Amino acid sequence: MEFRKAVLEDMEGLNLNVWVTGATGFIGSHLVKRLVSQDKYNITILKRSNSNVWRIKDILSKVESYDIDKVNLKTFIENETVGLIVHLATNYGRSGESVEAIIESNITFPSTLIDIALKNGLKGFINTDTSVIDTYSFYASTKKAFLHLLNCFHKERDLNVINLQLEYVYGPQDDDSKFIPYLIKGILDNRSVNASPGMQKRDFIFVDDVVDAYVKAIGLIEGMDKDFISLEIGRGESISLRDFAGIIENLTSKKSRINWRALPYRKNEIFDSRADIKKAKELLNWQPKHNLEEGLRKTIRWYLKGNCHG
Repeated sequence: MEFRKAVLEDMEGLNLNVWVTGATGFIGSHLVKRLVSQDKYNITILKRSNSNVWRIKDILSKVESYDIDKVNLKTFIENETVGLIVHLATNYGRSGESVEAIIESNITFPSTLIDIALKNGLKGFINTDTSVIDTYSFYASTKKAFLHLLNCFHKERDLNVINLQLEYVYGPQDDDSKFIPYLIKGILDNRSVNASPGMQKRDFIFVDDVVDAYVKAIGLIEGMDKDFISLEIGRGESISLRDFAGIIENLTSKKSRINWRALPYRKNEIFDSRADIKKAKELLNWQPKHNLEEGLRKTIRWYLKGNCHG
């Protein structure tokens, strides 16, 4: 890592320009707040004019913000200097979006962004990938298709890439439509919750640990030289949804009203997903700090304060 050391020494005292997509989302908002608190980066966030900024409204004055649906991306970037792009924006297709819309968000937009930014100083790209296989959904298929394009940008344009393949991330300020917030709120409110049989296992990782991985990745990519690194990010352990719910019950001292088997398993259900984090530990000098009880305790505390989707 002699090259990386030399680059970091040359950059000492300089603020790196970091552009973040998906900054108004769950993981992106936690990351941007962390980067702002470090006071060593110039942060620019790319969002849509109708994006709900409730998660980051307290730090909006500390970042540059642009609405990609209101500016010409090519003209806009030509007048800016791009250092790194951290890409978290995604379309899961959970709200009935068309395949065309999913492709636009997950393939066309980031590809166009890279193509233009490479002409204006782009040094590296940190991508957010999914742990599920490409045939799982249109979302997964488009994410894996974009990964192939990233490889082409790396090989043909010498783009430095770090691909972070995330397991199931949870924590405060998540979308209420996701299973874990739905489950926690159901237990706290003594509400009946319908669920699948719940025997599928997931590698649950607390959002602060994931943000740690992104920050470490930014530090690593600053010194990379024409490299492409893919890392799995999770705790490296899986637990069934039923057992996970049991931990929430213990922490809240409340018995859930979960109707297991009320819903069928999803098509193409994955029954055991876990990360191999050996490479992430080695290259990023990173490992998760929170066990499930610690992460869930912090998450539950946030909901007990009466917080919800803004």
